Amino acid sequence: MAFTRTGAFEYLSRAHKRSRLAHAYLISGPPGSGKRALVSDITNLLTNSSQSDVFAAPPPGVFLAEPESKSRRIVIEQVRELEHALQLRSPGGNRKVAIIAEADRLQPQAAHAFLKTLEEPPNNSLLLLVSSIPEALPDTILSRWIALPLAPEEKADLSAEEEELVELLGTVTSGETKGVQVPYSLVRGFQRLL
Repeated sequence: MAFTRTGAFEYLSRAHKRSRLAHAYLISGPPGSGKRALVSDITNLLTNSSQSDVFAAPPPGVFLAEPESKSRRIVIEQVRELEHALQLRSPGGNRKVAIIAEADRLQPQAAHAFLKTLEEPPNNSLLLLVSSIPEALPDTILSRWIALPLAPEEKADLSAEEEELVELLGTVTSGETKGVQVPYSLVRGFQRLL
């Protein structure tokens, strides 16, 4: 079952209030589902900050790893820096938050290096993995997170081309006409839309 962004935030904030927040969550969902906004909201709640986007300017006690190299991968050095930062004392006694954005871009060596931190997380820390493609993560990583799949925020209106394509596909599936004319009109319709 997929959460809405607000539903996931309510779930996490209730767990926080009851001191039942787990040490690691995998926030996944398609583009536009509000993954980054959810991470910003929960991070602000835990660190008592009011940053609108923790990815642009992480507040104190928030550590971020995201693809930076030419290969657009998260490399082992970034993971080691993140692990080292988690060992430090958090400012103001707040919870430390480690965010790995686009986690499906973790190099295999970086993912394996992060396993020790997942198995034995530092005190007073929260690990957040953000991914659009969680299936790309190794099973050893996936088994150590609580999954929070997000649904798309809202259903977007179809463009004129998309509506025409739906109509075109509807004529094919209706089964009213037979023969070579239906596939031919389908191909012509696709070509016109492209």
